[in-house]
Amino acid sequence: MERLGTSGFAEFDRLAVLFRRTRELLDALTATGDLPEGGSEVLATQTLPHVEDMEAGFRVWLRAGEAELADLREFVARAGLRLDVPHGRAEHRAALIEAMQRLSGAGGERSLAPPPARRLAALEHARLIFGLMPGLPANEVHYPAGLRSYADIAAPRTPAELAERIEELERSLWTIATGLRPRLSDGGYRRTYGFFDTAANISGRGLRLS
Repeated sequence: MERLGTSGFAEFDRLAVLFRRTRELLDALTATGDLPEGGSEVLATQTLPHVEDMEAGFRVWLRAGEAELADLREFVARAGLRLDVPHGRAEHRAALIEAMQRLSGAGGERSLAPPPARRLAALEHARLIFGLMPGLPANEVHYPAGLRSYADIAAPRTPAELAERIEELERSLWTIATGLRPRLSDGGYRRTYGFFDTAANISGRGLRLS
């Protein structure tokens, strides 16, 4: 019987179970065309909230100095914030920085509260997974189509690419949770599966047979 060994850290153990359960749901979807009973609820109430923690952590982590003007414009536009017409590059950048501060809860007369550690941990763990995915050994790759490798899935190199990959996880999971079956040839789904495949593999170091 296979069981989950504890790491001594409750949060790590919770995530290990979450990643393993999510990959098992994706495997069942591939094999049968449907999620097992209760699978949609697991994705909606457990997996997706973790991805939302990644997004929240990203907004806190991002600092204006780490992104180019084009990236800042994109982040602000995604949030639906409108900016006054700037008069020059310096004013433009200042307006974008102010908008980014509003997105992260800083700026103005607000008091800046310490960000929840769980959200930042979710983001840092996601960055680790994205970085390790291309090097996952062939015998640990479980994607049911194509080559036994994620070597072609490059890790995000910029804040904009990181934001896109996190948003892609969210879109893919919502699509699956609402009952739509993904195509195995869909690159976005493969990247999503690969993320949880890699996460389950790394977290599974605590798994043992008895």
